[in-house]
Amino acid sequence: MMIRLRLKAALALLVLMLGVTGITVLSQEENSIPLDLLNAAPAEVQAYYMPGDFAGQTLDVVLNASFFNDPAGAAVLNSGKAMFEALTGAVVNYIPLPENQMYDQVRLEMSTNSGAYDMMHTGAGGAKDYGLSGFLIGLPMPPDAADFFQGDLNQYMVGETLYGLPMVADTNILYWRTDLFEAAGLDPATPPQTYEELREYAIRLTTDVNGRHPGEEGFDPNNIEVYGLGFKGVSGLASSWEWYNYLYAFGGDLMDDEFNITIDSPEAVASLQWVVDNFREYNIYPADATTYDYTEFHTLFIQGKMAMAINWPYMWSLIQNPEQSQVVDLVNVGRKPGAVTHGGNIGGWSWNVFTMSDTPELATAFAKWMSGPDFSLAWGRAGRAPVRASVAEVLSVEDPVLTAAIAVNQADGRSVDWLATGPSWMSIEAVQHQAIQEALIGAKTPEEALRDARAEIEEILTDDGFYEEILPQLLGS
Repeated sequence: MMIRLRLKAALALLVLMLGVTGITVLSQEENSIPLDLLNAAPAEVQAYYMPGDFAGQTLDVVLNASFFNDPAGAAVLNSGKAMFEALTGAVVNYIPLPENQMYDQVRLEMSTNSGAYDMMHTGAGGAKDYGLSGFLIGLPMPPDAADFFQGDLNQYMVGETLYGLPMVADTNILYWRTDLFEAAGLDPATPPQTYEELREYAIRLTTDVNGRHPGEEGFDPNNIEVYGLGFKGVSGLASSWEWYNYLYAFGGDLMDDEFNITIDSPEAVASLQWVVDNFREYNIYPADATTYDYTEFHTLFIQGKMAMAINWPYMWSLIQNPEQSQVVDLVNVGRKPGAVTHGGNIGGWSWNVFTMSDTPELATAFAKWMSGPDFSLAWGRAGRAPVRASVAEVLSVEDPVLTAAIAVNQADGRSVDWLATGPSWMSIEAVQHQAIQEALIGAKTPEEALRDARAEIEEILTDDGFYEEILPQLLGS
């Protein structure tokens, strides 16, 4: 009851503040998230997530700009900001940056202790990376920590120190066009089960302007109307984090149990060769796939130009939006194919607070607020994978199709080993996605690209002191 009264008063204040602060809202109802789960929680849980009075203080928050490309996700971020400002009297400034620029820009500011930013949300590796680098403050463990999925929470911890409060979980899922399956004589209820089958389906679904498919006489690879599959081939994180799905499924890995680099194993080479052949030999990827980041990738799909895709769950909400999607009600989702095994990488995003912040208490309060159970539910309803068991239970009733797809792929998922390298993570990722790009454009064979990447990664780990400082911790010695 206390939270309802407090929130009601804050929302009334929000209406009065509009002319002063310039906050853009549509209406009180559209800019508030009902705190039903928090209201039902014990008092200590309510006290953890509800912020105090921070009137007159300002908070600068770095965000991945791609989150604002999704209207449903942007609404969650903007609603949380507006409600927090109304409750606390603080001003929250969102600073959207492209993901490939975001980490380098933030690290530069942190390394000079500039105080330019107070906090950010990071992908799976950010919390450990910045935490081990001494750039983040430890956050208080939530009293309802047991509600979070343990594997997700562990991504943001170093020992017993929590450096990130979970925002959304992530796992790649398979998307396919049911109408195109039917037109090609494929069962729309049965997606491909193996990666070899996925390629076969993609060839049948790739169609040029004359209705021909790759391998058929007269097929025109320069005038394709629908691509059977896509790949995020930009030299950036999107590329490597898609490839990890294939790496794991083909039986490969990045490091072995003793943290030796295994990125150029025969299994790893085979997985990258599969990607390269799809692009260079079979013409089932767009010709400009080497420039595709997330935005270019999902735009092609929702415009009806791609028959199948492997991507994060956020794309589901874009597909359902008739204002921008041409494939509403024409898409199904499910388990990714397998090869040696069904595999895939898990990811996620967490809220982190910088040691350089002038307002760490305010930043911590915002991190808590945005990781509360009702915001977790709002993210789930926006098409993101839930970080909480309670939210997964609700979503399994509300949207069983997406929830089932997320659940089956999460069960297959594994963490990306590079995250354990701490401060070396982003440097390694840069080497990784460059190797994929070199293989895609034909500058190197997949074997050469991964062999050279291994040498560069081992050099990075040596220079960064990984073997002396971090490896003993990982091995418990």
